[in-house]
Parts: sequence; C-alpha cells; structure tokens
Amino acid sequence: MDAAIKLTDLNAGFEQKVVVEQINATIISGTIAAIAGPNGAGKSTLLKTIARLIPAIGGSVQISGLDAHTIGIVEFSQKIAYVPQDIAHSRDLSVEDLIALGRNPHQKWWQWRAETSDALAIQEAIQATGLSDLASKSLAEISGGERQRAAIAMALAQQPKILLLDEPTAHLDFKHQKSLMELLAKLRDDGMTIVTCLHDLNFIAQICDQVLCLKREQNGASRLLFNGSPQEVLNKDNLRAAFDIDLKIIVDAQDPTEQIRYFGI
Repeated sequence: MDAAIKLTDLNAGFEQKVVVEQINATIISGTIAAIAGPNGAGKSTLLKTIARLIPAIGGSVQISGLDAHTIGIVEFSQKIAYVPQDIAHSRDLSVEDLIALGRNPHQKWWQWRAETSDALAIQEAIQATGLSDLASKSLAEISGGERQRAAIAMALAQQPKILLLDEPTAHLDFKHQKSLMELLAKLRDDGMTIVTCLHDLNFIAQICDQVLCLKREQNGASRLLFNGSPQEVLNKDNLRAAFDIDLKIIVDAQDPTEQIRYFGI
C-alpha cells in the first residue's frame, strides 16, 4: 500500500514555539484519516503544516514519497486541496465564482477564459455538494453551513489527490453531515486520500479508516496519544486518556451484528 502522507519526527507550531511535537504517522492512499483530540491539542496546526500553510519547525512531511517543501507550488496545489473552518467572503463573489477559483492551479497565468475541462469540473463539484440551487447566489446571502459546502466544492473543483478538511462538520446540520459523509466515502472509493480534523467521534467511527489522536502534555506541546483504526483505538481507556472524561459507548441495538457504535456523555 502506497503512503500518501508520511510524517517523520514532525514538530509544528508558530514562530518557533512548538505546539505539536514528535509526530510519526503514515496515511495510506485512498483512505480517510481523522485528526482528533480535545480543544487546544493542535489539530488545526498539524493540518496546516501538512498543507504547507505554516512551515514545519522540525522533522518532515512527505507527500507521495517526496519532501513536501521540494514540490513546486503549482504541482503541490494540483495534488493537495485545503478547506479551512471558515472562509472569508466578498459580497460580490457568487457561490459559482468561489468554486471556479479551485481551477486556478490547472490554468495558465495568461488564461482568462475557462476551458471545457474547467467548466465540467466546476459543475461536477456543484452537483457533488448539492449547491445547484445556490450557485448564482452571493456568498453574503447564504448560511455558514452553505458557505462551508461551497468551500468544499471549490476544493473538489481543484481535483486534488489529497483533500485536507478542518472541522468540515462544524456548521452543518444532520442532513448535510450525512451528505458529507456519503460524499467523503465516494471520494475515498474513487481513490482520493482525505485527512480531516474532527471532534465528532460518531462521524469518525462511521466513516474514517484511521484516527490520529493528539493530547497536550502538561505544560508542554501535544503528542500523538494513539493512532489506529476506529475499531481498535476508540475504546473507553483511550477516550478517557484523551478527553479526561468517561464516555458511553453504545452498540446499535437495531443491528448489533454490525457493531456500529455511538459515543456520548
């Protein structure tokens, strides 16, 4: 199995202040990995370091066997798309305009007209995220959850090999969380690698192949507390260590043979 992302002795943070340290992990191509952990554990910091938005303080990030910082910016943008928790928006920018920005890495600097391949990628992204009825609306007119879906659509229009999502369920209602779950599963089945920061253990248990849980050391940086499949690592002992609370783990009574588990307080 090929490694899409490999983190080796990775230290991440800001202005030489280490927030996350000594991270060693491999994420296999065509899988969904969740970065989990309590608030302040450095989940977004780690994701931004993989996305090359902030430089690593130490160690390395490899993308498909190459050091991330040796990959040219255009090639990197064609390989990896990053979706933040919130996007800045202009009143003059429509949903479709935002999504079209995802085509920039595939266009020449002198290109001022979208090609057929661009238009097709944009329409596919709109349909995949259920935004057809909102495509012409201004970003200022739509809800936070709808803007989040538009940001994901922009990333899909980029046609990346690796998709990085920072708390993608934060603004979504139950219906659109389910739609997102189905979309991510389809993208994985089509060969895309997805890494996402998530608080929702139920979402993680149902859709993710791997969980990397961070936990801040007392008076220090965060480290990797556990790493493995949800079935292996989402147990009471690990969750107590991660969140300093005893969580209930409930097996779905409608179909206990499937061993679908739900987590609550």
